[in-house]
Amino acid sequence: MRRRLSDSSNHERGFALVAAVFIVVVLALLGIMMVTIGGMQRSTVSAAVQGARAYHAARSGIEWGAFRAVVASSCVASTTIPLSVAGLNGFTITVGCTSTPHRERGNDYNVYVITSTATSGTFGDADYVSRRIQVTVTSAP
Repeated sequence: MRRRLSDSSNHERGFALVAAVFIVVVLALLGIMMVTIGGMQRSTVSAAVQGARAYHAARSGIEWGAFRAVVASSCVASTTIPLSVAGLNGFTITVGCTSTPHRERGNDYNVYVITSTATSGTFGDADYVSRRIQVTVTSAP
């Protein structure tokens, strides 16, 4: 004996397949989003680390320039220093210095403006990074 399906059940055939396909598509899209966000986070962290390294490379240029200006009384207009120190390897520092003589209460002293720019990579590349720091120091007693 065969049973005949009612008209209402004929209309509901295949509904489970549509729901399963919908769930698979939604899960695939969520997976793609998670992979994309993870990749962007890695590149953002990498850029932040390179930026911090560039900042510290520029600070080392400031320290070098301040020492030369105040202790050695040497203010060179521009000096380029390639770094080969662990952690800052691959950075190039350009240190500039300008000096202004001053006289106050019979004392002569100089005011130095030191600018240090640290760069790594080539401008326009994805891994290019640059930081610039400027300080003012004096040899006043």
